Amino acid sequence: MKTTTTSTYYQTQHKRQLLHNMAIDIEVLENPLNLSIDDLFIMAARVNKKRGFLFVSKLLGKHLPLVPMQSLLTSGILAIEYYEQITGESVEEKDFIMKGCLSDDPVEIQEAYHVLSGLKLDLSNDSLIIGFAETATGLGHAFFDCIGNAEYIHTTREEIKGYTPLLNFKEEHSHAVNQFCYIDEQHIENDKPIVLIDDEMTTGKTSLNIIRDIHGKFPRDHYAVVSILDWRSDENREQFRQLERELGVTIHTTSLLSGHITFTGETIGEAEYDYQPKGRENRLHVERFNLSSLFTPTPYVNDKDGISYIKETGRFGISRDHKEEMNVACAKAADYLKQNRIGKKSLCLGTGEMMYLPMKISSLMGDGVLYHSTTRSPILPVEREGYAIQNGFSFKNPEDDAVVHYVYNIPEEEYDELFLFFEKEVTDDALQEIKQLAKNRGIGQLNVVMFSTMERSDVDGQDNG
Repeated sequence: MKTTTTSTYYQTQHKRQLLHNMAIDIEVLENPLNLSIDDLFIMAARVNKKRGFLFVSKLLGKHLPLVPMQSLLTSGILAIEYYEQITGESVEEKDFIMKGCLSDDPVEIQEAYHVLSGLKLDLSNDSLIIGFAETATGLGHAFFDCIGNAEYIHTTREEIKGYTPLLNFKEEHSHAVNQFCYIDEQHIENDKPIVLIDDEMTTGKTSLNIIRDIHGKFPRDHYAVVSILDWRSDENREQFRQLERELGVTIHTTSLLSGHITFTGETIGEAEYDYQPKGRENRLHVERFNLSSLFTPTPYVNDKDGISYIKETGRFGISRDHKEEMNVACAKAADYLKQNRIGKKSLCLGTGEMMYLPMKISSLMGDGVLYHSTTRSPILPVEREGYAIQNGFSFKNPEDDAVVHYVYNIPEEEYDELFLFFEKEVTDDALQEIKQLAKNRGIGQLNVVMFSTMERSDVDGQDNG
């Protein structure tokens, strides 16, 4: 990457105070798009002894609400940056798309996404794009949308009984260390370049771990790691070069911002913050929406309820041939849900790894829609200006009560309704904690959206199940 040195925004040194006893010093080394770090992220403290800080993205739609097209545009900017570096060609529309991504004007955002959707970014070689769970599943999928000749799969933290993952590697700093990849061997037993997508590289060890796992089974010459942020130390960067020499491969890295960080303070093992929503007597109306007729069941089945996972998430791999039918399905789903909106301000929440489809659908549901997602990551909420996580709530994942999910930054009396998206059908009993959360936040209607159920729906017939 080339460094821009004449930028209005380009500063090399920054300091961010997370808590009174916790801080991050940031040294920016490369800023190819002349971005302000305040456009990209805001800081928070993790509840994690292994790593005490979190760069909370303003563009991902994970922990902070945003206009959903902005997150899709972020993936587009990453795809353009990678395409330009690999091919040596320039994309004239890049500045216009970036301006729309960072805009507060819905019209500018929509116009930028319209331009992005019309781009044709074909690489010289077919690639296999892999998005990292949990946070980069949507980022990776939307990146894949922009590349013409590619296949896509995302890693997962879910262990699917009865099936052996083809890849198995560690995300060492995470609270959920094990990552799996349930890809069919025919899609990876080749010499295609592999492009790994993550929201952030701090040490890069997760990428090195999966590259080792892939190369030991299906060796090839070229790998790439693409991320919004790259904070690898000099030692971490040398580890990439060492692996290149050891395996005889090339590992290309692309990011929107890179540099070095220094953390000072003590990490947090447990939070005294109470993540349970407090009781309120607000009335809550619950509707269910069954989208199963629009999406494709896979042979992979949840052993607890016998409900199929769907193809369109990318968890089991999708190709360029699936893009058009997926766009049609998402447009039909969005039109259906849009007709059933009851307020002017709606919040759409993805759940865990289920980020891309809710994001894509919510981007087509009209004005007044914001999007973000639940997460497995415990983060410390602090009501303070300039801190990323103002409030937070926990609940058992309705699809798997052994897993705790968190959701952040839902202000009181902010939204008329909540659309909550699940890959698989969930029971009323499993929704009790979420219902209480909606009441606590003053939300009058909860819309439960499901992509795979025991009974197929008829969306065109407006059957909401």
